[in-house]
Amino acid sequence: MMKLKKFMVTVSALCLASLSLAGCGKKQDSNKLVVGTNAEFPPFEYVSVADGVVDKYAGIDIEIVKKVAEDNGMKIEINNMEFDSLTVALSNGQISCAIAGMTITEERKKSVDFSEPYYVAKQVMIVNGDNNDIKKAADMKGKKIAVVQGYTGQIEVENLGFKDTMSAFKKGTEAIQELLNGKCDVVVIDSATANQYIKDNPSLKIVEDDDTFTSEEYGIAVKKGDTKTLEMVNAAIKKMKEDGTIDALSAKYAEGASDDASGSDAQ
Repeated sequence: MMKLKKFMVTVSALCLASLSLAGCGKKQDSNKLVVGTNAEFPPFEYVSVADGVVDKYAGIDIEIVKKVAEDNGMKIEINNMEFDSLTVALSNGQISCAIAGMTITEERKKSVDFSEPYYVAKQVMIVNGDNNDIKKAADMKGKKIAVVQGYTGQIEVENLGFKDTMSAFKKGTEAIQELLNGKCDVVVIDSATANQYIKDNPSLKIVEDDDTFTSEEYGIAVKKGDTKTLEMVNAAIKKMKEDGTIDALSAKYAEGASDDASGSDAQ
């Protein structure tokens, strides 16, 4: 009797495993663009209290992928996840593409294919308004540095050799709060997002170092070898760049369209 029970448990476990695997391998709706993002990065993607563009999500990137879907007669679904999980989700087929202010790098190209660039940014430093000690990147040596996990700022700080005094947070707002609470000296993050945080926290200021932090390009990531999605995305981006849509979106959100963003103080 005991052997029979063990056998039944084993069979049940195998059935559950099979169902789980079947779910993982389930094909996506060909008429739906399933987008992965990390909605902690205003003005590119954030959770909006009142003015969501797709469901509760808003921002430059969200409007871009919405337009990609519309141009191809597709429905759109936004999946909010950890930034570091996006490339894994692409590989597993959970999402069709990922857009999250993602910098195109040679290292990331090993895991995903990128669209043509749609935005140019750079890294900057955020410090308290009365901080005159940090005037260039080299001045961060020995200082407590906050970055966002997986973002380019973390890579840049590590490349500078300041990893020992660096703390990585899952959200930009967590890094900013660390600075406001006096627990770190500087936050390193993308310029457009830095401008949003400064707007929300006027006691802070931005320090730039163009000699150290060069420009970087954002792209939409797709699964390696997914030429169909890549061509569709590239065609939409090309059109949006030519007709001024992306420039208009950048201007729109730079003017404070994200006042209700959960990526700001409300987050």
